[in-house]
Amino acid sequence: MKGNRFFKIRELFTKYFLIFQDLSRKLGVLVAGLCNVVIVLCGFLFATLLIARLGFYNHQIVQDNLVSLMRNILFVTYCSKIFVTYIARNPDGTIQIVNRKGWARWIDISATLLATIVLFANTEIAWFQSLNGTFLSGFVAISFVLVLIFISEFYKVSKFLMLAKLSPPMFFAVSFLILIFIGSGLLMLPDIRIGQMSYFEALFTATSTICVSGLSIVDLPATLTLNGNCLLLVLFQVGGLGIMVFTGLFAYAFTGNVSFKDRMMLKDMFSSDAMSDVFAFLAKVISITLLFELIGAAVIYLSIAESNIPNPVFFSIFHSVSAFCNCGISTLPNGFANPLVEGNNMLLLSIAILTTLGGIGFPVLISIYQITTYNTRKLFHLSTSHIPNATGSHMATRIALVTTIAILIIGTLSYYSLEIKNTLVSDDAFTSWVKSFFCCATARTAGFNVSDVSSWSNGTIVLIMAIMWIGASPGSTGGGIKTTTFALALCAIVSFVRGNRYIEIGYHRIGFETILRVLAFIFISLIVIFSAFIMFTVFEPDKNPFDLFFDTVSVYSTTGLSLIGTTELSMPSRILTMILMFVGRVGPLTLLSGMFVSRKPKYAKYPYKNLTIN
Repeated sequence: MKGNRFFKIRELFTKYFLIFQDLSRKLGVLVAGLCNVVIVLCGFLFATLLIARLGFYNHQIVQDNLVSLMRNILFVTYCSKIFVTYIARNPDGTIQIVNRKGWARWIDISATLLATIVLFANTEIAWFQSLNGTFLSGFVAISFVLVLIFISEFYKVSKFLMLAKLSPPMFFAVSFLILIFIGSGLLMLPDIRIGQMSYFEALFTATSTICVSGLSIVDLPATLTLNGNCLLLVLFQVGGLGIMVFTGLFAYAFTGNVSFKDRMMLKDMFSSDAMSDVFAFLAKVISITLLFELIGAAVIYLSIAESNIPNPVFFSIFHSVSAFCNCGISTLPNGFANPLVEGNNMLLLSIAILTTLGGIGFPVLISIYQITTYNTRKLFHLSTSHIPNATGSHMATRIALVTTIAILIIGTLSYYSLEIKNTLVSDDAFTSWVKSFFCCATARTAGFNVSDVSSWSNGTIVLIMAIMWIGASPGSTGGGIKTTTFALALCAIVSFVRGNRYIEIGYHRIGFETILRVLAFIFISLIVIFSAFIMFTVFEPDKNPFDLFFDTVSVYSTTGLSLIGTTELSMPSRILTMILMFVGRVGPLTLLSGMFVSRKPKYAKYPYKNLTIN
C-alpha cells in the first residue's frame, strides 16, 4: 500500500515537474523573443543617438545627455543579449549559442567579455572605480561594444528580410535603394553641411556617392563639413563593395553560416564560380580592400608632404578610398586640377594605380594571389596542399588582365598622341605621360579630372567614351559592360570571321550561355544609353548633342566625367541622371532578370531553325 502511494507521489511529482519544465521552456522562449525585440529597438535608438552625435553635436542638449543615454542602452542591450545567448534555450532544450560553429562561438564570447568590462567601467560600482575615466569608459568604448553586439545579432534581422521572397538580383538592387535613402537623410543633418542643401540635392549626392559615380549638383568641398566628408567616405566605401559583402561577412563571423540565398547573391555579385568557402572569400575581399587603401593612403600622404593641403591625413585616406572604390569624389575644388596638387606626378600615379586595382576585380586579385603563392611554394618544393591552384578561374583572370593592360596601353598612347599639342603642350615629357596614363586609368569608371574636360579634342572625347563604355572588370567596384564582356565579344567576331563554330580561348571552349550573356549585356547597355540620350535631347534641346551623348555614357558607366556639368541640367535631366546612375551601378541585366525571370520550367524542346541575317 505504501509502495503504491509512493509510486503515485513520484508519478505526480514527475508529471508536474515535466509540466513546469515545459511551461518554463515556453516562458523562456517568450522572454527570449521579447529580448530580441528589445535588442532591435535598442539598435534603432543607438542609431538615432549616433545620428544625433554626427549631425547635432553642437546642440547643448545632445552634449549633456548623450553619454548617459548610451550607458542605459548598453545596460539593457547587454542584459537582453546575455539572456538570449546564454540562458534562453531552444524548443529542443539546447542553449542557442551551441548552434554556432566553434570559432564563431569564441568570437561571440570574446565580444560578450569585452562588453562586460566596458559595462562595469561605466557604472558607479566601487570595485570598478579605477576604470572610470579610462579609454574603457565614455562614448567611443560604449559605441564600439554596442556595434559588436548589434552586428552579432544582425543575422536575425536578415531573416525577416528573407520573408519578402525577393530574388537575389532584386535583393541586391533594393539594398542599394535603402542605402541611398539612408544616405540622403544623413546628408540633411545640420552638422554635416555648412550651407543650405535641399533634400533633392542630398538625394542626388547620396545616389552619386553610393553608385560611385562622383557627379554632384552642389559644390561638395564648399558645402560639406569634416563630418560630411567622413559620411561620404563611408557611403562610397559601402557602395563600392556592396552591402552584401559586409552583411555576409558579419553574419558568417558571428553565426558560422550563410544562407544559400546569400551564397547565390554573393556568387553573382563577384562573378565567382565557387560558393563553398564564402567566409574566406569575403574575408579576402575586405582584407585586400583595407590593405590597398592603407598603402595608397600612405603613398598619397608622402606625395603631399610638401603641399599646403589642410588635414593631410584625412585627405590621404579619403582619396585612397575614393580611388580604390572608383568613386572619383575629391575634397579639392576642381579635383586634381587644383593648384595645390598641380604637377604632383607621384599623387597622380598613386591615384591611377589605386583606380586600376579597384577596377580589375576581386576575383582576379585573389586568383593572382593564389597562383603566385602556389607557384612560389612549388618552386621551392614546399607544401601546396592548403593553397588552391585557382585553375578554374585562371582563364577569366588572364582575360581580365590582358584586356585591362591592353586598354591602358592603347588608351595611354592614344591620349598622348591626341593631346600632345592640346592640353599637354605646356607639360614636360614625363608629366605628359603621367597625365595620359592617369586620364586613361581613371576614365574607366573613376572620373577624376586633371584638366578641363571641355578642352579635350573630339578624338580624345570619343576615345574616353569607348573606355568608359568598356569600364572595369567583373566583381570590381567599377561599372561599364566589363572587360571580359568586351574581350569575349571580340573573340566571337574573330571566331566567326575565321569560320569557327565555337569560341576557344587557350584550352577551353566558351559555353553558349556565356555568349548569350555577352550579347545581352552589350545590347541592353546600348538600348539604355541611346534611350537615355534621346530623353536628354528632349529635356535639354539647347545643349550640344555630342556633349549630351558623352555625359550619358559617363553616367551609365558611373564614371562621373561631364562636358556640360550637372549643375546646368534641368530638373527632369537630373532625375534621369539619378536613375541612370542607379541602373549603371546595379546593372540593367540584373534589374531585368530580377523582375522578369521566368520560374516556370519548360519541358518542351523545339527544333532548331537557322535564319538568314546577311
